[in-house]
Amino acid sequence: MTYFQFLVKYYPLVFLWISAITVVAVYRNSWPLSYKILAFFILFYTLSDTIGGIMASFYKMNNHFIYNFLYSVQFLVLSYFYYHRLNSRLLKKAIIIFVFTYLLLDIVSAIWLYRADTLHTYNYVLGGFFVVILSLAYLLQIYACAESNNIFHDPVFWFSLAWLLFFSLTVPFLGMINYLNTNYPVLALDYYVLVIDITDCLRSILLTIGFLHTRSAKRLC
Repeated sequence: MTYFQFLVKYYPLVFLWISAITVVAVYRNSWPLSYKILAFFILFYTLSDTIGGIMASFYKMNNHFIYNFLYSVQFLVLSYFYYHRLNSRLLKKAIIIFVFTYLLLDIVSAIWLYRADTLHTYNYVLGGFFVVILSLAYLLQIYACAESNNIFHDPVFWFSLAWLLFFSLTVPFLGMINYLNTNYPVLALDYYVLVIDITDCLRSILLTIGFLHTRSAKRLC
């Protein structure tokens, strides 16, 4: 595979790198810690996703262990981020319970449920579904306490749209990916190319918009 073929096949990486470059360009030391951790995670995610694509394309290596680790870090980072963005005490308690539950599931999955070369689909479903709830909760929170013309200036509004869209479409698919790859490989590939790749691009675009708004953003509620 040539580099051009790689870019054509993994075109969502282009949008992901645009997000990463935007993060570097707008980064400020004055950001809250939750923003800083999210920014560094975006860079880590971009590098890991690129390495995973290179492993699969150029070296024909199984890269599932990279994504199992990456997804675990992702759900913990997003939980921490929303813990500091949401006002509800109930949701904050739910986030704490989720973190400990997810870590326990990660350990059980690594030891008993899955091989190292298969995706930990139960973990992804639990984590993705929880992020969908957090995203919706934030959108409802900001709608209730901010004027409608200010919502679009809030970075977390765009972040929440990105994760709500992405996980709403990827959780059902990746939750069944091991079964689909075994029994319906053509369907799995078609869905991934037609839906997941496009959703991945939209997520990166929305994250980019969100980080661009961090330059002059003020917390609305």
